[in-house]
Amino acid sequence: MALPMVTALRAQDVATQITWLCGSTAAPLVQRVEGIDECVVVDDVAVLSGNRAQKAQAVMNGWSTLRGRRFDLVITAHSDPRYRMLGARVRAVERRWLGERSERTRLVPGRYYGDEYVRLVTAIDDERAIRFPAPRVRVTLDSEVAQRIAAFAGRRLIALAPGGARNPARDNPLRRWPLSNYAALARQLVASGDVVLLTGTVDDEWIRGAFVDIDVTDLIGATTLPGLAALYERCAAVVTHDSGPLHIARLVDARVVGLFGPTMPTTILRDSPRAIALWPGVALPCAPCYDGQNYAACPSNRCLQLLAPEVVAASVTTLVGR
Repeated sequence: MALPMVTALRAQDVATQITWLCGSTAAPLVQRVEGIDECVVVDDVAVLSGNRAQKAQAVMNGWSTLRGRRFDLVITAHSDPRYRMLGARVRAVERRWLGERSERTRLVPGRYYGDEYVRLVTAIDDERAIRFPAPRVRVTLDSEVAQRIAAFAGRRLIALAPGGARNPARDNPLRRWPLSNYAALARQLVASGDVVLLTGTVDDEWIRGAFVDIDVTDLIGATTLPGLAALYERCAAVVTHDSGPLHIARLVDARVVGLFGPTMPTTILRDSPRAIALWPGVALPCAPCYDGQNYAACPSNRCLQLLAPEVVAASVTTLVGR
C-alpha cells in the first residue's frame, strides 16, 4: 500500500533516486519493484520480536549501511515513532512522517491507505489530489510450481490463503475467516470443477489439517514471495482475509475476493472491478474495531463468522464473470 509513493515521486521528477528501507521478509518482493533504485534491508524479525540487544543490533546494522549518506527527503510512512529511529542517523534536507506535529498528518479514518501515503509525498489534501497506482513488479513463477499447475491447463484456478494475518511482532487471529469456512468453500469450488490451490508460507502449515479430505493442490511453503505474486496473477480469483496474501494479490492486479471483519475494506482495497470486498461486520456496532494500532479484546470474531461460504462462492463466480 505504500508503493504508490514511488509512482508519485517519479511523477514529480522522473530522475529521482529512490532508496527503500524494508524488512528482510518483504525484501525479495521490494527488490523487484520498478522505480526503486536501491533496497536497504533490515532484520525485521529482530526489530519486531527480538530481545533488546537484538533490536539494537538490527537498527545499528541499518545505520551502518546508510552511514554518511545524504538525502533530500526522508519519509517514514508509519505512525509508530520507533520507526523513525531507522533513519535517524541519515543526513536529510527534509523529513516527513505520519504523526508529525503539523496539520492532518495521521491516516484519515476510512481512506485508502495508499492514497494517504501519497499525501506524504504530495502534501495535497483537497480536490486536487491524484490517485497514483503502485509501480509494476517483475515476478515469475517458481519452476516447481509452474510444473505443478501446468497439469491444470484450461481449468479455472482459485487460490485460497486461509493463514497469514501475523508478523514477527504479533498474531492477529481476529482477521482470519474461520478455517472450517475455508474448507466448506473449497468443497463447493471443487464440486464445481475448479482447481483449488492452497497457498501460504511455511508458517501456515497448521491449516493443512482442515483440507485433508478435499481435493486441493497444496502449495503451502512451496513459493517464494515473488513466486506467490506470479501465481496469483495466473489465478481466476484469490480468496483471502485481510492479510499479506491479499496485498500481494492486489499488487499484481489479481482478481480478489477480500473477507473483512475488524478492519474496514475501504482502507485496504481500492474500488476496482477486479476486487470484491465482503464485510458482514458492518452490521455490528463494534465494527471496525481496529484503531490503526490495536484490535478490540474480542474473544470471537463474529464479524467474520457471519460470512457464509455460499456467499463467498457466489462472489467468486461474480468476480470471474466480470
